[in-house]
Amino acid sequence: MNGHCLTNEQILAFSTALFLAERSQATMEKYLRSVRAFSLFLDGQPVTKDTVMAWKKHLQREENYSPSTVNASLAALNYLFNFLGWTDCRTHYLKIQRRLFRETGRELDRTDYEKLIAAALDLGRERIALVMETICATGIRVGEVRYITVEAVRAGSATISLSDIHILPDHRIYIKNTDSPVRTRVF
Repeated sequence: MNGHCLTNEQILAFSTALFLAERSQATMEKYLRSVRAFSLFLDGQPVTKDTVMAWKKHLQREENYSPSTVNASLAALNYLFNFLGWTDCRTHYLKIQRRLFRETGRELDRTDYEKLIAAALDLGRERIALVMETICATGIRVGEVRYITVEAVRAGSATISLSDIHILPDHRIYIKNTDSPVRTRVF
């Protein structure tokens, strides 16, 4: 198996392709960081399925990366290989068993939540307090907060579309007082 030669020009072209595919800045940086790390790992060797699998093992053993981090790096490489037409170099992701519930040690209890809100308000950071209340009241992700607008609150629901669509139930968001800023209630 001869393999393929990965060049800086190909990485630059890949960067342009990510931009043209309208990938987010964070995704572009993450993919390019992984591709450059792989390129350094190669140290002049050709790209083969074996070198990709060796890098995968390197990330797991020497770098001690979590399975999800290894899979994110592999996603970047697989995307690069599709771009370059090197489908023979693609590799499978690590199998990860999904957690049905979050670890209880990582959850906030009501007391911790109230302390966080109080601390934000004590520091004069009402907007931060409102964002935290909104996230806790609705279960949305941080990146989805921008979809909670005054119009959405007045309508009683919001449609959020990032990777999938969530409909926030009417009873979870409401206007506390129409004369005051829009607020959400928690619990």
